[in-house]
This record gives sequence, C-alpha cells and structure tokens, in this order.
Amino acid sequence: MPRKSRSKEANGAPQETQQEAQHDTEQESEQGSQQQNEAEQRVPGQIDPQHRLVVIGSSAGGIQALTVLVSTLPRNFPAPIVLAQHLDPNRPSNLSAILERRSSLPIVTVTGSTRLEGGTIYVVPANRHVGVADGHVEILSDQVGRPKPSIDLLLSTAAQSYGDRLVAVVLTGVGNDGAAGAVDVKNAGGYVVIQNPSTARYPSMPLALPPTAVDHVADIENMATTLVDLLRGTALPVLEGQPGDALEQILGVVNRQVSLDFRQYKQTTILRRIYRRMVVTRNATLAEYKDYLLRHVEEVVELAKAFLIKVTEFFRDPEAFEFLKTSVLPEIIKRGRTKGRTLRFWSAGCATGEEPYSLALLLADILGHELADWNIKIFATDADEDAINFARRGLYPENLLNNLPEGYKTQYFKKVDQGYQISKLLRQMVIFGQQDLSRGVPFPRVDLVVCRNLLIYFKPDVQHQVLEMFTFSLHQTQGFLFLGHAETVRPSQTSYEQVEKRWKIYRCVRTRPTSTTERSERASGAGNGRSRRDVIEQLRPMLASVAPRPELSAPEPDLLNLRQFNEIVLRHLPVGVVVIDRTYRILSINSTARGLLALREMGTEQDFLHSVRGLPYSQVRAAIDDAFRDRTTTVIQELELDPGAGGNGLYVTITMVPVEGEQGAQGLQVISVQDVTEHVETRRSLEAVQAEQKEVLSEIQITNRRLSEMNKDLQDANEELQATNEELMLAQEELQATNEEFEATNEELQATNEELETNNEELQATNEELETTNEELISRTSELQDLTQVLATERKRLLEMVEQAPFYILILRGPNLAIDAFNPNYARLFGGREVAGMPFEEMLNHLAPETKSLIDLVRASYLYNESRIVVNIPTLVADDDGSTSIRNFTYTAIPMHDGGNKVDGVALYGNDLSAYILDTGDISGVPPDDASD
Repeated sequence: MPRKSRSKEANGAPQETQQEAQHDTEQESEQGSQQQNEAEQRVPGQIDPQHRLVVIGSSAGGIQALTVLVSTLPRNFPAPIVLAQHLDPNRPSNLSAILERRSSLPIVTVTGSTRLEGGTIYVVPANRHVGVADGHVEILSDQVGRPKPSIDLLLSTAAQSYGDRLVAVVLTGVGNDGAAGAVDVKNAGGYVVIQNPSTARYPSMPLALPPTAVDHVADIENMATTLVDLLRGTALPVLEGQPGDALEQILGVVNRQVSLDFRQYKQTTILRRIYRRMVVTRNATLAEYKDYLLRHVEEVVELAKAFLIKVTEFFRDPEAFEFLKTSVLPEIIKRGRTKGRTLRFWSAGCATGEEPYSLALLLADILGHELADWNIKIFATDADEDAINFARRGLYPENLLNNLPEGYKTQYFKKVDQGYQISKLLRQMVIFGQQDLSRGVPFPRVDLVVCRNLLIYFKPDVQHQVLEMFTFSLHQTQGFLFLGHAETVRPSQTSYEQVEKRWKIYRCVRTRPTSTTERSERASGAGNGRSRRDVIEQLRPMLASVAPRPELSAPEPDLLNLRQFNEIVLRHLPVGVVVIDRTYRILSINSTARGLLALREMGTEQDFLHSVRGLPYSQVRAAIDDAFRDRTTTVIQELELDPGAGGNGLYVTITMVPVEGEQGAQGLQVISVQDVTEHVETRRSLEAVQAEQKEVLSEIQITNRRLSEMNKDLQDANEELQATNEELMLAQEELQATNEEFEATNEELQATNEELETNNEELQATNEELETTNEELISRTSELQDLTQVLATERKRLLEMVEQAPFYILILRGPNLAIDAFNPNYARLFGGREVAGMPFEEMLNHLAPETKSLIDLVRASYLYNESRIVVNIPTLVADDDGSTSIRNFTYTAIPMHDGGNKVDGVALYGNDLSAYILDTGDISGVPPDDASD
C-alpha cells in the first residue's frame, strides 16, 4: 500500500479507512501524538472541491451491463463519468455508438486531454491508457504489463486527484484488473461499489476485490440509483446538537442482533459508518434509520460489518517485523528445536490474512530449506466471515505487496491471472477460523501471539479478559505477545515483562493463569470461499468482399472509331462493356457483355433497357439516370439475372460510368458488367460454413460451460473440505484448551469453597448485627412518621392562614428567588399565567418599569437579611369581572430562614393602597412616596 496504517483490524471494532484508523490509534497512544485524520483532508489540486467523479470499469460481458447502466442514468446526473471497457485492440470500437442509442447523457470519446464536465460520459478508447489529473481525463503513455485500457491505472490516478470525492464502480469481467486500483480508492477515502457477483455474467473482476475495499454491492438495474444517492450524500451530515437516544438505540439493536457492543467506541467514527449505510438505504435521519433497522434484520448484519475494522497490510511497521526476525523468532525457533521442531502462533484479528502470512514469510526466510521438516501452525482468527474467506485464498492484487521485503514476491508468490498467490506450502501453515475474540476460547501452548491495535477498541473489562486469554495461551511456553503501537498490557502487567518498549513486545512470565471470565460459545464456523474460472470469449468472424470497379478512359468522339476500338480491344476483356447514350441506345458492346446479358449477335442502335430482359428494368434505369444526372459512378452489386429470360441464374455487378468528353462524346455512359456468380456462391458457401461453425462453437461453449461448472463444483468441494478440516483442527485445539481450563478451574473452585465456608460464618455474625440494627431502624422510622404527621398538620395550618390572609402573599425560595407558593389574592396579579417555579425577576418582565424597585427590594432583603418596604408601585390586577386595572401597592419583603438560621427565601406581602383609600377616604395612614426603610 502506498501509505502505512497503524490501526488494526478488530473483532467488533469500528471499520475505518487506513487514514481514519491511523488517526484514531495515534490519538489513544501513550505518547499522545496528535495527527490530523487523513480521511478528513481534501486532496490538494486544482479542481473544484464540490465536484465528484464516477469511474466505471468492466471487461468481458461489460457492454451489456454498461448498456443497462447508462439507460437508467437520469438526465440530471450530477457528476462526470469515465468509462473504461476492455476491447479488442485490433478492431475499431463501436462502444460510443452503442451507448449513445441508450443513454440520455452525452457520450464523448477521449482523444486527448479533455476537461471533465458534470452529466457527461467519457468513453476510454480501445488499446489506450488514460488517467485523471487536475479535473481532466487524458491519454497516457504505454504502460508495460498492463491490459489496455488499464482500470487499475485509471482508478489510481483518479484517487490521487479526487480523494474522498471519487466513486469507483467495478462491473462484470474476467481477470482482476481494477482490484489494485480499488484499494487505492479506498485508501484515499473514496467509495467502492461492485456489481453483484451472483448476477454478473463474469464475476471474476468484482470477486477479485478484497472485501476490505468494497463499500456496497448492487445489482446492475439498481446501480444508477445507488450512484445518485452516493453523489448527493458522500459528506457527513451536519448534526444539530448531540445524536441523542437514536444513536444509542441503533447501537443497542446491533448489540442484541450480533452480540457486539459498539457503544463505547468513538462517536465520530461510528456516525461516519452509520451515515454511509443511511445513504445506501436512503434514510435521512438517525431516527428513520433506527426504524429501518427494526424492520430489516439483514441491515443490522451489514451495519455490523461496516463497523468492523478490516485495515491491514503485509509487514505493517517493517522495523517491528525486523525486530521479530532478528530477536524474537530466532529464540522461539531455538526453543522449538528442543520440542520436536514444533511451533505454534496465533494472529488474533487477522482480517484478510496479510499479518499471519507475514509471519509465515519470516519463518520461511529464517528456516530456508529446513521449513519442510518443521510442524508449524499459525492460527488466524477474525470475526468477519467474508475477510476469512478472502484470506484463505492467499490471492492479492499486486499493489498490496508493495511493503514486502526485497525478493519475497518472486520467491514466495506465484503470478496468476487474478494477481499474486502465496505459495501452497505457506498457505498450508496458516489455519483460518471465524472467532469473536471477546467470547472465544484460547489456543494452548502458543509461542507468539500477535494482536495489534485491537485492545484499544475494547472496554477495560474486555481488555482484561482478552489479555487473560493470551496469558493462558502463552504461560506454558513462556511465549511472546506482540501488541500494537497504542496498546499496553497494563491490565495484566504482572503476567508479562517488557522485551521491546517501542514495538510493544512482551514475554509471558506467569507460570499458571488465573481463572478467565465466562465466555460464550464460539461463533459459527467460517464459510467457504468460492473461486471463479475464466470463460472463453465468443468468436466473431467477419466476411468482407470488395467488388472491383474498372477504371475506363473516356471514349473517342467518333462513334465509328468507338466501334472499331470495341472490336479490336474490348472484345478480349473478361469484363462486359456496353456504351450507351442518354436515350439508352447501345453504341457499342463487346462479346463478353453479349454473353452475360444474353444479347447473342444483336447489333448496335438497340435500346439497352428493352434488349436485356434479364435485368430489373426500374432499378437499372434509375441507376443509369442517376449516373447521367449526378455525373458520378453508380454501382449495382450482385444483381441476379432472371433465369427465365436467359440469365441462367447468373449474378453480375453492373457499374455505370458517365463519360463527359468533347464534341461527339458528350452524354455517353460506359456500363461494365462483371460476372460475380462464383463470388456469390463462394460467399454463400462460406456463410453456410460460418453458420455451421457457430453451431459447433455454441455446442463447444455449452460443453466447456458444463466442464467449467463441474470443475468449479470440484474446486468448491475441495475448499469446503479444506475449510472443514481447518475448523476441526480449531475445534480440537479449543477443546484441549477448554479441558485445561476446567482442570485449573476445579482447583480454584476447591480453594473458593473453603473461602465460602469462612465467609458463611462471617455472614452469620453480620446477620445478627443487621437484625439488631433493623430493630433500631424500625423504632427510628416510627418516630420519624410521628414527626412527619406533626409537620404536615402545621404546614396545613400555615397554608390556611396564608390563603385566608387579607394581604397579597408570595413565597420565594432559593438564590434565584423562584416562586414557591402564593395565596389566592396574589394569583390575581399573575393574569392567569402558570408561574410556579418561575424566577421572580422573569415573572415581573411584563410589568411597568417601576417594578425594578420591587426587584431591588426583594434582592436586598435576601442579601442583607433585613425586612424592607417599598410603596406606590403600580401593579396590574385582574378584577372579579374579568377586567384589569392598575393600582398602587405597598410591598413588604421579609427574609425567611432554614433550620440553620440561614436565609433561604423571602416572603413578599402586598397591600393595595387604592382599595384602602376608596374604603376609608383617609390618606393619613398612607406612607409618602419617599418613605424609607
């Protein structure tokens, strides 16, 4: 891969591109290094960042698929499309013309550097490579070793220019062209869609892509809708506020369905993966997608697969593997020589197999010719069944081998049609199996466990459980544990000693592991990968014939000389020649023409059209007239002479050449007649032979198809047997490990039983103490109930006093002076509003500005613990008849105290001065406006 990723595939960890995984891993590393997420960066370039691009690649059978696809694309398709189809380099391509008849979008054939415009399809010419750069598609120089046009080259250049704004589509085809380019698109953050292999005519190309690089599988009929949805929704949505309960509910559904808990993982990554599934399923909000999950159980499985991290590569962090090669593996091999040359390794979370195969390559390099004498088993497990099936094949695109040490590719890989396949000897060393690490069973007597950047995605208790599993696997051999850059053995630090700090390599030092926590049964066995065989393309023979056209010189103007010329020269020609004028009168005719046209010994001056009865009158006359009128040569190909008129079933080609000379030669026409009967019969014979060949070819193809299916069935059966054998071996190892665990657990249970007996005695003593305490609590509860009843009675009396008081009474509580209680009189001041719990200042916002003095009064009474009075405050009062009026009030604020004699509220008393004056007519008792406290 062009870039190295430090994040790791994980059982139940969120899936990310390599850039996203690197960002997440290094954020959680012990060094605390902060790196910007590469997937979030826009690829620098000159193109408009709002632009998108779709690149489509296909091979055998692709014309039919492309025809269906372009016919379903809407007229307002929002992005340009670059289309590459493998074509015969020796024949001119008619792909553009074929697509134009079915597409509502304009079709452009790439001939040079062409600017990309939205809503246009750009067809790559046959036998030429093209690339994308700076918003242009352009012809590239020849690339040795690549088919033309190279889909890999096109996808790689487009990924460099467009990054996460690129959508790559791989349709039906043979071979593996496009697999390497799709990996580059995925690494750049783009979206990869493939045609459903089960419905593709030739599924080799879509099946060649690693499952780690594929975002969506679609039928060709639905591909256009999928592309439109992706182009209009490739960016993350702008969420208002927090995702809330909808996200929690979505993760809860996944946890219940597939027993994987993603609720503790980073929300940004989780939302990114959920949104991509929302785009595919056409849901606009998280709530809608949650409801969609509940209605479609199969979508839960797809979402869980999207969460799973499947990022890996050969020899990721080469320096770390170099340390393994020079320091760790030699010690393991030295120890293995004393154990009958037996080595056991475990790659936990192996994804598509690059990591366990890297171990196999190192061992093969170190042991050399001794490798065949060793019994080496590398157990490779992962929760993703598709990734396991891909890993079993050991078949990878060429660009995935970029990090291999020098010489490894030529020595340990074999070049095949679909890419590079690791040697059979190394494939037999690796045993793949499906396993959820959080609930799996460990393998015993393992020399090295490799689990890189997986623990960081687990909660602490699951981390501890997994480390205890590794301890069980390593404790008998005192083996090594190889973790990722951001991980540590801190939860079980007493079990390991550090060997290499930088690369997180540890040695297990515990002699016997403690009891592990209860684990669920192992997930169902890995499925069987199915390979595909290439098919033979149909032959398309073509038969072309070209009729010769004699070139005649213009005749002499003297007709007598013309006849003499005919008698001397033209009579020996194998081609019949007739000279006529504009009235169709025969001026000269040679013996060959007489024989072909059955004119016998007729003289000249005859009407050509009426003399030759075997010719179709209307057709020949129209051809002669056209030649005279347009002054151009006119040809009637393969004209059959009527046998009843003396033609004897002959076929002739007649050529009319107008002669425009000087004087007497004006308005003449030379008609040449050529016998093509043998040519027609030969062509018909060839057509009959061709038809027979097509029938034979069809039968051969049917036979080959049957043989191919039988061969595929045999290969599938072999792969199923191999997978079953691996599963049986895994099951045997797990059963052996389980038996050892049971023995250790039995010893622990005996010790635990003794501890429980001691604890039982202590519990009995504690129980007696609790009984005494319980009796005291019952007595205290009775006292509290009596006190509560007294307090309730007193509160009721107080409320009655407040309600019956002639004043306007309002009780405020807390620092915010929130309204706690008020009597019915004071309720008339609220105008029917609901004010319970409302801050006093907010309640007064609708009153006159003079109420500021009332707010200051209440605040001062609360702050200074003093009673205060303010007079003549205009107040809006609701009368009994429903009307309102403004009256002058005198307000008295009295601080209230809690049990600790601390101010916890204010009681506000209001006195209606207007009512007092109206009743008594005396204003002597009314305080003046400037009355102080």
